[in-house]
Amino acid sequence: MDWGVLAEFAFDQVGGAQNTVTQVVDNTAVPGEAPVVVTSARGRDEWSNGTLVLTTHRLVYVKEGKPTVAVPLAGVTDVAFGTSRLSGNVVKVTAISGAHSWENVADGPAFVARLREAVTGAALREQQAPQPAAPSAEPVAGGAGGSAILDGLERLATLHRAGALTDEEFTAAKRRLIEG
Repeated sequence: MDWGVLAEFAFDQVGGAQNTVTQVVDNTAVPGEAPVVVTSARGRDEWSNGTLVLTTHRLVYVKEGKPTVAVPLAGVTDVAFGTSRLSGNVVKVTAISGAHSWENVADGPAFVARLREAVTGAALREQQAPQPAAPSAEPVAGGAGGSAILDGLERLATLHRAGALTDEEFTAAKRRLIEG
């Protein structure tokens, strides 16, 4: 699937401006990123659907007039699926960058299955990537806790350098990690 097909599909799903999806995803794509699947969904406290785009590197929510939400797959720690009478299919994603939830997800079970596969693939790519040598530094806190914080900071820095986290997301995630 290429970006043009993805934008056409998004337009068919939500009846929105396909140029918005194409521009957002094209302008922020990282090298080697490719679309996987797209569906319609709405964020909490929204009345109409936007577009939820799964790529090989991120999950991106695009809605006209709203800030774009991009969740790097390498930072995803949990994916949950549920249904409710009011919200329809609900997808909840917990990541280093925070918790995200979308409602009224079209074809929810199939989308979640693809999302879980993509998260697993991102984790495998990260494990196989050569790791830079860790700088010699004293742990922030004593014992295993300090080691875990340093590991988390290194992972955040890698995601930030790869363009998967914005400066704001990186700063917020780093603060959450350090403050516990």
